Amino acid sequence: MTARRRTKIVATLGPASSDPETVRELVDAGLDVARINFSHGDEASWMRAVDSIRRAQAETGKPVAILGDLQGPKIRIGSVPDGVEISRGDKLNIITGSEIDGYHDDEGSLTVSCAYAALIDEVDIGGRIYLRDGELELRIDEIDGARIGTTVRGGGLLTARAGLHAPGVGLRLPAVTDHDRVNARFAVQHGLDFLALSFVRNRGDLDVARNAIADAGGDLPIISKIETLSAINDLDSIIDASDGAMVARGDLGVEVGPAEVPVAQREIIAAAGRALMPVIIATQMLESMMTRARPTRAEASDVANAVWDGADALMLSGETAVGSRPVEVVAMMDSIIRTAEQGDPRRAARSDALSSDTARTISQAVATAVEQHPQVKAVIIFTVSGRSGRLISQVRLPVPTIVLGPSAPVLQRLALSWGVDPRFCDPPPTIERMLDDVEFAAIDELGLSVGDSVVVTGGLPLGQGEPTNFLKLHKIPPSIS
Repeated sequence: MTARRRTKIVATLGPASSDPETVRELVDAGLDVARINFSHGDEASWMRAVDSIRRAQAETGKPVAILGDLQGPKIRIGSVPDGVEISRGDKLNIITGSEIDGYHDDEGSLTVSCAYAALIDEVDIGGRIYLRDGELELRIDEIDGARIGTTVRGGGLLTARAGLHAPGVGLRLPAVTDHDRVNARFAVQHGLDFLALSFVRNRGDLDVARNAIADAGGDLPIISKIETLSAINDLDSIIDASDGAMVARGDLGVEVGPAEVPVAQREIIAAAGRALMPVIIATQMLESMMTRARPTRAEASDVANAVWDGADALMLSGETAVGSRPVEVVAMMDSIIRTAEQGDPRRAARSDALSSDTARTISQAVATAVEQHPQVKAVIIFTVSGRSGRLISQVRLPVPTIVLGPSAPVLQRLALSWGVDPRFCDPPPTIERMLDDVEFAAIDELGLSVGDSVVVTGGLPLGQGEPTNFLKLHKIPPSIS
């Protein structure tokens, strides 16, 4: 039986990867979740991406989730001259409360705008401002009216609408902006599967986001992006109010410092584990492959360590959105994850919380059956709501798990769940028909043979959305061959 990758791959779609042909290649290479970044593009480009994903799903039969990533209260500069490089010692002025085009003055100093007027009140002389996820560092020399005068301490390429960050800045901004509300409406209307909420600061931000989704007529699961110090300080409460978490290491690294990011990453993964919810690791995982054919050794180790830390999914950003070889990047991540999982194919089960209801008890019973019966080659689940699949994912089984169900939206959301392969199946009318479907999936999907054993679980009566309430150890009979 071919080894199956358990850790899922999230890839951002953009100008380099939204056309139908490329998206199909991404899915074939291992894409599980497609991310649409609402900070870039427009409704036409997002719609093109959605259409391409659903077309690839129809062609391959593989459910693919779509994650819409809200911009949130991110502060950005305005436009800048094309391809401007800033160097250490250069002077750079920021005009707050304005959206003027960037320009060089007569002395060669660069001036850019920032629409966030309160920035002038939230920074101090001698403080630092960071641009582009901390890649560029500015020291504040003077504050004069709406102008902040700075000196470049760490230079590089400055791009239009680059993110601007300074510790403690932006707390006055709303958790969900007007721009986010428009994007949430798009997500609901076009059947996206998850929404990521940027710059979560406290549990109350989740309430605001859910109200915005409800106002748009939907009920989408929310992935909280942990990228602020306030979120770290309120982590368990935020996780408790979320449907998933993302370790957004770019802005988080600016907020807490690079040395603290690995520690925070493990803390967030552990908190998500306690809550039995998926966690995504994001930012700069294979960034060198935006231009290179192979990743650095450090990047490969970063991906492997995220797998070993217990991440449910790993995310690619610019590597696939605007990079020169998006399909190769996904294929490389798939290869690194598979190799890492062979070295550590199972991590500790998140089983301590699986005891409060029948579905959770059954999930733990499945884990016990697999552990006590070495002949079990796979687990096959029938689900209508998807809850059984999500719970089984958190048990971290060492054998392949297929989830069969009739609902495309349910199966798409399961594409984010660790170790679970969702597949479409009409509701079986009888136990006998269910076992036929099990045997077909075991042989066709997993390559099992007559005499192999699988664990089957689901809810009775079949196909009516009943909670998981049965478990069967089933051996594939000779009649199937």
